[in-house]
Amino acid sequence: MKPVDIYFLHHSGFILELEKTILVFDYFQDPENRLDEVLAHRDKNLYFFVSHVHGDHFNPSIRHFEKRAKGYFLHRDCRLNLDDRHLLHEMEVGDRLKAGPLSVHMYGSTDAGGSYMVETEGLRIFHAGDLNWWHWAGERDEDNRDARDAFFRELSRIKEKKVDIALLPVDARQQVAREWGVKQFLRHFSAHLLIPMHAFGQRWAPSYEFHWLFPDQDIWIPEKDGDHVGRIL
Repeated sequence: MKPVDIYFLHHSGFILELEKTILVFDYFQDPENRLDEVLAHRDKNLYFFVSHVHGDHFNPSIRHFEKRAKGYFLHRDCRLNLDDRHLLHEMEVGDRLKAGPLSVHMYGSTDAGGSYMVETEGLRIFHAGDLNWWHWAGERDEDNRDARDAFFRELSRIKEKKVDIALLPVDARQQVAREWGVKQFLRHFSAHLLIPMHAFGQRWAPSYEFHWLFPDQDIWIPEKDGDHVGRIL
């Protein structure tokens, strides 16, 4: 069993603190200064992951943590200026690499950039970035069908069928289609802990149908920026 502390930064940004490692995904804003707080009291290897260049997922200010960081993993559409270029790992969809204690595989997206499957310390973590079933009311049926097909195509490429932590978009703007992506993910993969992100509005309250389909699913839904939860996985 592995302990993990999880901190919600903002939007799709999270800190995952493991026994020896701190992983930071899609740092955009940190209104509660959680990262500074964690780093002030820890001496652990620090790694950053950026799924794509959109401003709500990528903030170049992460370079200010360079003296503490052991590595930065970014999709190639991002540009980050570091003094030590050896810390920078630019990735494209399909790339796999090992860096220190990490095994990192970049899977695809249904928007910009990619998604991350990270394995370290006996845990497997999937951060979807903007990989989702993006169905929008008012869009042409043809466009929504293409978006659906693209989502299922990307899911079919993910080889790991079990993950310990899955961070997935559950976007309020999609209204009735809000849960479509997360439901399909859980039909194809098992996740010990599900964490919704990319809310863009009202906090997700899983529907009756969701609870009926996945009655035993462990879910952590952050209520506000800076929220924290601890788990043994």
